[in-house]
Amino acid sequence: MGHNLQGINVEDYIYEGPFIKFHHHLNIGPGVYSLNKKVMETLNKGLVDIIWIDNKSFLNSSSLKQIKKLFPNTKVVNIVTDDITGRLRNQWRLSLSNAKYVDCFFVQRKVNIDELKKAGAQNVALCYRSYDPEFHRPVQLNWEDILKYKSTIGFVGTYENNREDYIAYLIQNNIPVSITGDGWPKGKQWDIIKPFYKGPSVYGEAYIKTINGMDIALHFLRHGNRDEQDSRTFEIPACGVFMLAEKSDAHESLFKEGKEAGFFTVKEQLLEKVKYYLQHE
Repeated sequence: MGHNLQGINVEDYIYEGPFIKFHHHLNIGPGVYSLNKKVMETLNKGLVDIIWIDNKSFLNSSSLKQIKKLFPNTKVVNIVTDDITGRLRNQWRLSLSNAKYVDCFFVQRKVNIDELKKAGAQNVALCYRSYDPEFHRPVQLNWEDILKYKSTIGFVGTYENNREDYIAYLIQNNIPVSITGDGWPKGKQWDIIKPFYKGPSVYGEAYIKTINGMDIALHFLRHGNRDEQDSRTFEIPACGVFMLAEKSDAHESLFKEGKEAGFFTVKEQLLEKVKYYLQHE
């Protein structure tokens, strides 16, 4: 868009070396110190209009106070894709304790808005996930792709108890569901899931082809993160594939039910809708 950007890769500071767990879970350690030092060195080199924090912030109060004092016109913005005030809020210690120094938070869940404001945030706005139209798109599968990716009903995503319960229920009711993603072999109902499991998570074109190979793409939200929508909310429809998704306020606001997507709330309703759409393409 014509702006000058300089990125600081958090991975280099936080997620390398022997202190990864201290950095990630407690927001302390040498990597956190080095990252803060790098940010301040970068700011001292020239005018910066916006400091854009992607997801978890490792900026401490000392750095943020200096930024407000030395660079009063620089805005601090934090886009948070995870559940910052949820069950893992202790891992967001610096983000929450320093919320008052952030000019604007962008969050993915309505519940985060009031909870962040209680933590001291002044401005909190709701935003949604997205898709890349050059990547998430309809593709024509060749014969080799069809043999590998084609499925009547499919799900792509990591294991969760709730997801396993729903998919196992469909399978037990003679609805074959193709499953792609990590963690499924550890489930309690693995014996039911195993014949329909296609393998661990896929990326790149393999991910796009996996979605494009489905007639019906199931979409489950992550309950532990209190999700109302996520990336697949947009990626599946962008691929031109019919999405049968878990109902939420966000999903209902984004799509016309029965015209642009299908929704379900309980296992019995999911089974009923799957049977209906298998007969009504």
